[in-house]
Amino acid sequence: MVQQTRIEHIRDWNIPGSSEDPRLLHCDPSDIVFIHPKDICQGYSQEIWLQDDICLVIIDRTLTRSVMIDRHTSGTSIEFEFELTGSQAGYSYFFPHLDTRNLAFLSASKRTFKVEVFFKLPALTNYFQAFIDRLTPQKKPIVERFLQIIYRYYYGCGTGRTTTATINQLFDPAIKPYSYLTFEQILSNALYSELRALGYELSCPITPAMGSVIEQILSCPYSGATRRTYLKQKALELVNLYLDAMLELRLEDDDLSCVYQAEAILRENMVNPPTLENLAKQVGTNRRKLNEGFRTVYKTTPFGYLRNCRLNQANWLLMTSELSIGEVGAAVGYTSRSRFASAFRQRSGVNPKAFQLQAWQYAS
Repeated sequence: MVQQTRIEHIRDWNIPGSSEDPRLLHCDPSDIVFIHPKDICQGYSQEIWLQDDICLVIIDRTLTRSVMIDRHTSGTSIEFEFELTGSQAGYSYFFPHLDTRNLAFLSASKRTFKVEVFFKLPALTNYFQAFIDRLTPQKKPIVERFLQIIYRYYYGCGTGRTTTATINQLFDPAIKPYSYLTFEQILSNALYSELRALGYELSCPITPAMGSVIEQILSCPYSGATRRTYLKQKALELVNLYLDAMLELRLEDDDLSCVYQAEAILRENMVNPPTLENLAKQVGTNRRKLNEGFRTVYKTTPFGYLRNCRLNQANWLLMTSELSIGEVGAAVGYTSRSRFASAFRQRSGVNPKAFQLQAWQYAS
C-alpha cells in the first residue's frame, strides 16, 4: 500500500522556491515560485501576476506518496484550469473559490502538469458573468441558486440583489466572513448533486486552438514588462477560447432536453436505475442517440455517469451523515460494502472509512 501523508496547512505544502529553479520553463524575479516537500512531491508551482486581479499559474509536480490536504481554498477568486497530463488530461474546467474549506486526496505517482488562470475582483465580475451567460437556460438557475444560498449562509438572509451585485459581495474578501465548512456541509444534497452534474458538463476538451495558446504561454520568449503584457494577452485569449467552447459543444435543443431528462432520472433513481433501453424510451429517444448525447455533454456513457453520481452522493453522505460505510454504499446503489469501497478508492485514492474519519475530525 502506498504511504499516505496528511497536510493540515497549505503552508506545509507550498514552500517558497527560487525564480532560478532550472525546472522552470521561463521566469522573472517578480514571479512567485513554490516547491513541495521532497519526501512527498517533486515539482513546482509558479504564480505570474499579470495585474493585481489576474494571475497565471503553471504547475508541474509528481507525487511520490498519496497526500491528504485539509486546507482552505485559495482565497476568493474564479479559476479556469487546463489539464495537460494526469487523469483529467486534455480537458479544461471552471471553478469558483469562495473561502470554503476542502478535504482533498491526491494520489501518488501521477504527474500533474497544468495551466491555470485566476481572476479576482474587479476583473472577476466580467468573467464570471460571461461564464453564466453561456450556460444553457436549464443550467443557469442552478448557478444563480448556488450564489443565493452561499450568500444566505454568509450573511443570514437572501440577497434581493442582481447576480452581478451578489458576485461582487461574495468575492470581496474585505467584507465576506471566513467559512470553516465545506460545500458539502453548506449545500443541500439536491443542489450539491446538481452542481456536480454541471461540473461534468462544463469540462470542455482542450481544442487545437487552446493547445496552441498554451504552447505559446509555456514557451514565452520575452522578459520583464513585455513578458507580462504578452502572457496577459495569451491568458485572456485562452479563457475566451474556453468560453467559446461552452457554446460550441451544445446539442440541438430536443437532443439536449432528452439528455437532461435522462440525467435527472439516473440521479434520482441511482439505487434502482432503469435499463438503457427503458431510459431511452422514457425520454423519447433511442439508445444510440442517448449514448452520443451523454458523451457530448458529460464525457461518458449514461452508466458511466451513473457511477459518478453514486460516488458523488457517497462523498456527500460520508461528510454529512453518521451512516456506516455499508449503509452509505447501499444508499447509493452498491450491493456490497467491498464493491463500494473498491469503487470509492479507485476514484478518490483513499478508502471510504479513512475519508469518513477524516471528514468527521475535520468537522469537529
